[in-house]
Amino acid sequence: MVAQKAPQPPVMKGGVKVYALDIVNKFANPIQLYILIGLVLAITFVKEIPEHLRAQAGTFLGRLFLFSLTIAIGQFYSWTNGLLMGVLSLLLLSLSPRSLEGFHPWSVKMVENNKKWFSEQLLKENPVAIEEETVSTQAVQDNTNSSRSSVAQGTSNK
Repeated sequence: MVAQKAPQPPVMKGGVKVYALDIVNKFANPIQLYILIGLVLAITFVKEIPEHLRAQAGTFLGRLFLFSLTIAIGQFYSWTNGLLMGVLSLLLLSLSPRSLEGFHPWSVKMVENNKKWFSEQLLKENPVAIEEETVSTQAVQDNTNSSRSSVAQGTSNK
């Protein structure tokens, strides 16, 4: 009599092992892997990129460079790296400053008299110089077509 062997459990195909091998095969070239890691890190920490570099990305030459680099990475390396470069380009363009904000010390006026404003007396401040004497403000404009008002416009309920 021949002894029967115990049935072998079925071997599963697929799962995480296949995905891991797929990633290893796709990124067999270390340069592609380094580009992928660099792009993921740049996308994650895009706000840490210095503002003057983000401002350069908003210029015509910066946009042209980002567009060309996105096409080149997508063409020569992989479409996933090209897609990540496109996301990074859009994030850089969306975070690039549109105009200079804040005070600009173009002219500084020294404080001459000893008479202090009420707020300076209250807060015990001793100003030495004033950066700007006048402030130009504009009214807040809502240029959207939609209305969020709770009052109906142009209708009456009679």
